[in-house]
Amino acid sequence: MVKPNWTARRAAAAVCLAIPVLALLWVPWYPHDAPHLAGMRFFFWYQLLWVPGSVVFMAAAYALRRDRPPDDHSGRDDSGL
Repeated sequence: MVKPNWTARRAAAAVCLAIPVLALLWVPWYPHDAPHLAGMRFFFWYQLLWVPGSVVFMAAAYALRRDRPPDDHSGRDDSGL
């Protein structure tokens, strides 16, 4: 049986966490008045839209990282002695 590549999953989780950060830190992309949504300028609703969007990306990162095999750091000897 081939072990999954845990490094690839870790990199994918990092990308999921980086997308919302980069989308909100790149301010020159979104400080505009138009288009309006429900009377709000684009600047505000773009940021508010990323609140649930960030939750989706964080959940994806969590799902990618939680399927790791458990590490046994208990220091116990399982020999039964």
